[in-house]
Amino acid sequence: MSGTGDLSATAIDQLLTDTRRALETMRSGQQVGEPAEPIIGEGEASDGKVHAVVALPGEVQSLTMDPRLMREGSESVCDAVVEAVNAALADLRAKATTEVGGSVDLEQLSGDLEAVQNESLQTMKTMFGALQEVMDRIDRRT
Repeated sequence: MSGTGDLSATAIDQLLTDTRRALETMRSGQQVGEPAEPIIGEGEASDGKVHAVVALPGEVQSLTMDPRLMREGSESVCDAVVEAVNAALADLRAKATTEVGGSVDLEQLSGDLEAVQNESLQTMKTMFGALQEVMDRIDRRT
């Protein structure tokens, strides 16, 4: 079986192990690492009279309001604050998703890769065993 080269079970196992290790490194870095600059989201309401700034993990950093908005009554003020904060949170979600690379679930991906690795190794062992059996039969006939 010396002609298998890079397609040997050991080589494939090593490739999948290295890939899993890289995923583990990415996942641990994602959980522990902090972005170089904090990700913030901003939102406005009432034609810019209310401005909200939020940051991870979803905390309001600042909320400013044009005092003239108070003339419209407390219900209008509350509605504008809710609208501005929700817009800032939506902006934060969009930026955070872009920053961490979309909606890739590294935990799920790592688990799937491990399952593929285990199944592939079992299949390769079965296949190589069958090939060895065939080669043994051919050797016995000659």
